[in-house]
Amino acid sequence: MKRGLPERDELVVCRVIKLFPNSATVQLLEYNRPGMMHVSEVASRWVRDIREFLKENQYVVCRVVRVEGETISVSMKRVRHEDTSKAMNEFKRERKAENILEQIAKTMKKSLEQAYQEVGFLLQEEFGSLTKAFDLAVKNPDLLKTKGVPPAWAKAITEVVQKRFGGKTYVLKGDLELRCYQPDGIAVIKSLLAGVEKRGFQVSYISAPTYRLVATGNDVKKLRAAIEEEAASLVKAIEKAGGEGAFTLQE
Repeated sequence: MKRGLPERDELVVCRVIKLFPNSATVQLLEYNRPGMMHVSEVASRWVRDIREFLKENQYVVCRVVRVEGETISVSMKRVRHEDTSKAMNEFKRERKAENILEQIAKTMKKSLEQAYQEVGFLLQEEFGSLTKAFDLAVKNPDLLKTKGVPPAWAKAITEVVQKRFGGKTYVLKGDLELRCYQPDGIAVIKSLLAGVEKRGFQVSYISAPTYRLVATGNDVKKLRAAIEEEAASLVKAIEKAGGEGAFTLQE
């Protein structure tokens, strides 16, 4: 839900309400307001029958072409395909965030409308969307308070989003090939792998000369960097010992 009226040229997600020979009435879902789309704004080519392109209850991404008082005119033909996908994905993410806000509101014995009035619109104005606000709350819980979010709401939001998103664990795996040609080559490899486990990685034997290296964590970018750095260090160590090594990260 968004406050006020959309701006001209803004992309909005609409649901088709009713079709007429020369137009369609739509509902701008983010603003909960009605809009109108003239048949000339449906497609870039001549539209003989509007029902060839639209059907009632269909979800479409439109561009706002005119706002006159409470009358909002929208266009479907002025939206690029890539913008349609992006806008629809953002809409779905924001709907999920709205569901989370509603759940938080229930714990505080408030309605979704009250939640928007007390904190939802503020989050949208300060962060651009509920989705971004919740993402940042996971990374920096104190940020909500600095933006003027009431303490009770900041506490409730932080607790829910941290529980819902903060605990997500990623697992990265890779195959490590180690060969050592020294008489005690097996002992050298075992010694290297023992050090890996002490540094928090998991190692399992697949079949000579392949081992599985596993890393777990909450930050996938840092995790990828860590496992690749560890593998590179192992390869360098085995080469220094007169052997060979290679690593392949599973995607």
